[in-house]
Amino acid sequence: MAKINHMMENSYNKKQAGPGTNEDLYSTIFTRASTRKFETMPLPAETLEQIEAFISNVKPLVPDVELSHKIVNAEAVKGLILPKAPHFLLISGKEHPLRNTCAGFLYQHAVLFMHSIGLAARWLSSAKGKQSDPNHIIGIAFGKPAQPATRKAEAFDRKPLSEIATGTDPHLEAVRLAPSGMNGQPWYFIVENGGMHVYYKERLGGLVGKLYNQTDVDLGIGLCHLAVAGEHEGKPFHFSTGNKDSPIPPKGFTYAGRVDSGGGSNLHP
Repeated sequence: MAKINHMMENSYNKKQAGPGTNEDLYSTIFTRASTRKFETMPLPAETLEQIEAFISNVKPLVPDVELSHKIVNAEAVKGLILPKAPHFLLISGKEHPLRNTCAGFLYQHAVLFMHSIGLAARWLSSAKGKQSDPNHIIGIAFGKPAQPATRKAEAFDRKPLSEIATGTDPHLEAVRLAPSGMNGQPWYFIVENGGMHVYYKERLGGLVGKLYNQTDVDLGIGLCHLAVAGEHEGKPFHFSTGNKDSPIPPKGFTYAGRVDSGGGSNLHP
């Protein structure tokens, strides 16, 4: 099992060109599409090593959250209506209030990287290993797509910016296009004083809310897109919690933290 080294520097915190760099990840945000149709042939060992190396170099959302993962084949996974993919990435982590959000943040970077090198991936809340893991969070199916896993901007079924934010920021479009369970898009942002206050719905409500309860993972996925969009323009991404002066959250939303560009720790004590 691969354990994430939180001391690694962010491998794409500068605007560059080439596979796996921020330039490549950023452009993938606007074209990637999830798929359930994969070629069943396993990927070469070199490709899996490339994915592992990329993950190990992603700067974590919160340094003291311990995450780990393992890449397994389909025979080692169980879950409801799983796609026939050659590989599954199973994500685990020790208990922490922001564990799931950190998992979404870190591994959505991996999903973007996979798409940037011609692969495809799909988040799967039901996928888990056949061997019990009490720290399991979520899974991702991935491999070579059996059909193009891309789309045009108008093909994204997403809420308008006016429904996910108060105030304007050019990087919010990248968040708007982020994937989420049941397409719930559970995030909300209030732009204020050069930063953003971040909120999310802990439950989606109705029948959908009974079927899906990992909106905190979705929040991390959205924050990943926000980080990649900011770093595309050379702006570092910093996430902090414990802001006592945060605006009152919209009805039904819970405060998660604040995003700023600039120096300092990713997490206030």
